[in-house]
Amino acid sequence: MKKIFFTAVLIGLKLAATAQVTLQAAIPTVGLIQKNQLWNVLLVNSSNIAYNDCRLTIVLRDRLSGQEIFTATSTLFNITRGAKQLNVNTLNPVQYNYLSGTANNNLQGFIPAGSYTICYSLIGFAIKDIGLAEECIPFDAEPLSPPLLIFPADSAVLENAPAQFTWMPPTPAAMFNRLQYDILITEIPQGQKADEAIQQNLPFYNEGSLGTNFLNYPGTVSTFEKNKWYAWQVVARDERAYAGKSEVWVFKIKDSAIEKIVQQAPYIKLSTKSGEVTTQYGEILKIEYYNFLSDSTAMVTIKNLADKSNKHNLSFEIPIKSGQNFLDYNIGKKMKLEEAGIYEVVLTNSRGERHTMTFKYQKN
Repeated sequence: MKKIFFTAVLIGLKLAATAQVTLQAAIPTVGLIQKNQLWNVLLVNSSNIAYNDCRLTIVLRDRLSGQEIFTATSTLFNITRGAKQLNVNTLNPVQYNYLSGTANNNLQGFIPAGSYTICYSLIGFAIKDIGLAEECIPFDAEPLSPPLLIFPADSAVLENAPAQFTWMPPTPAAMFNRLQYDILITEIPQGQKADEAIQQNLPFYNEGSLGTNFLNYPGTVSTFEKNKWYAWQVVARDERAYAGKSEVWVFKIKDSAIEKIVQQAPYIKLSTKSGEVTTQYGEILKIEYYNFLSDSTAMVTIKNLADKSNKHNLSFEIPIKSGQNFLDYNIGKKMKLEEAGIYEVVLTNSRGERHTMTFKYQKN
């Protein structure tokens, strides 16, 4: 009977301890995470029992594959009533057991980019290895900066087709073991946005598993057409794990004949009255506006007069200065322009005054 009673007491103590000691880990759910941060844990003992010879163990797993990355065990420590803040300094020496080649065995190392689950177990050894508390937390390790595109620059109009595409690696470099890149280039039809083209269109060119942060564009593949916009983006991977993607940038190779017409085209003066229909060559809208007010911006709306629904109107805010303004805006990247279509431009100032012009679109 005494043996049964003693066993029941131990079980009761174990259940009571589990319920009365809580564990809260202070890990960002998303971001740049160092291995030492995994030990930032708050323990709260709401019982009157002090627990001696306790240990904290952690298991880090890849959340997608379920593979264990490493396990780790702290040194022994005591828990008194109330709150106790733990960190790597109070738990040293910590013993790691690395189970994956992707783990950084530097004590100050960064957790490689990826999706993880970390599980904590708080164990008291003074009374038959009592499990005092357990907690599992998901988190995502991401770099401070994704790849940054360099050349061709965003919205660049190039004299010649680019022979090389370059970008900066994601940072910090210590977060990655073996960076590789995928590059994607797509055409942008009129009326489509650059990010939509990247996501929806068939690639004009793509290449994966690049070990360098540049691409020498092969002369044997498709050539870029003049006066056509292209979008490009770079995706970084650490081995096979996703490590971030760049913004989407656009460029085109100018057609010298069309560019000459656009450059020589006059600025059309906006008026408060209806005027004659002028011709707009190319996609660069060139308007003249005199600002009598102290406005620093104005709202511009462009609509196809054949579209009675007004569903495809383009509205944007444009910076202006006091006095005379000569304004250029590339509407071809934002709005689908129909050959010989008639469009109205309306600029509205802070007083609600409307200044307009009407044009017929001429592609070439």
